[in-house]
Amino acid sequence: MKKYSDSTYMYVLFSILVILVMLLLPTGCKQNKENAETSTHGYTVTDAQGVTLHFDAKPQRIVSLSISTDEILLDLVDSKRIVALSKLADDPGISNIAKQAQNIQGRATGESAELLLALNPDVLLVPDFTKAETIQALRDMQLKVYVYKTPHDITSVRKCISNLGMVVGENERAQKLIDKMDKHLQEISQAIGQPSQEKSVIFMRDNGGAYYSPQSSFNEICRYAKVRNALTGLHYDKPMDISQEEVIRLNPDAFLLSDWNYDGKHDADIAKKALLDNPSYQSTKAIQNKEIYILPSAHLLAVSQYTVEAVADLARVAYGIEI
Repeated sequence: MKKYSDSTYMYVLFSILVILVMLLLPTGCKQNKENAETSTHGYTVTDAQGVTLHFDAKPQRIVSLSISTDEILLDLVDSKRIVALSKLADDPGISNIAKQAQNIQGRATGESAELLLALNPDVLLVPDFTKAETIQALRDMQLKVYVYKTPHDITSVRKCISNLGMVVGENERAQKLIDKMDKHLQEISQAIGQPSQEKSVIFMRDNGGAYYSPQSSFNEICRYAKVRNALTGLHYDKPMDISQEEVIRLNPDAFLLSDWNYDGKHDADIAKKALLDNPSYQSTKAIQNKEIYILPSAHLLAVSQYTVEAVADLARVAYGIEI
């Protein structure tokens, strides 16, 4: 076998390395170029009104105008990317993020377009119940407005999380949040098992009456908690005030109350005592068995990932389970 000198051997080895580098460089350059093109192209989303928005990059200055998007956002992005939340974010009676919200200074409403403009937002997250003229005024100021469809049940909460994930460029985190919700729902269902008898409940008002809406998230909360909203037995197809007479006729197993002191005058304990003392309700199973439960409004009235916690709360009081 022919032997090479050390110098010749090193030269051959060096030549091979050069060739390998030359072969690899074009591929690497091409890959980097493709990634750069993908990132510079950005992404496009369409809001609930059919308006298309283009983002060159993930928005870094986000403004949320409702408690729903406040709560979802804080599980999707770093708080440094949020310049303002809604004013309800600070109220622990209705907000699940009151402590986290302290890290974000700005507060916003849709009432002043000028104040919103001063925040210099990359995107405004606006609920679809906002007045049309307000939305148009914001768009006329060249602000990037994403109008989202307000969730009314757990299915639409999932959809809202997914859509907001696309808006803020966090699809993966959005899916993880949805998966976390679904896992918790499965855990709740397994803890409940199959009740020997499904309990019936009515969510009561302070005035001793009740209110029913076929579109309320409470209906689905009941379904996941394996209890029955007794008011569905009235078969109303639109929101209705429910009289005491109808409540008595439905004769639920339990009455539910909200703990939110929304006007500074609401006291759930006083409302509970008033129900217990109400002569009209003494024949109902709920009063006879003293099954009146005060539930956290921040969970019960949530239209975000925290709606799942309302399912857990209801399952606990209805069936005495620990989750």
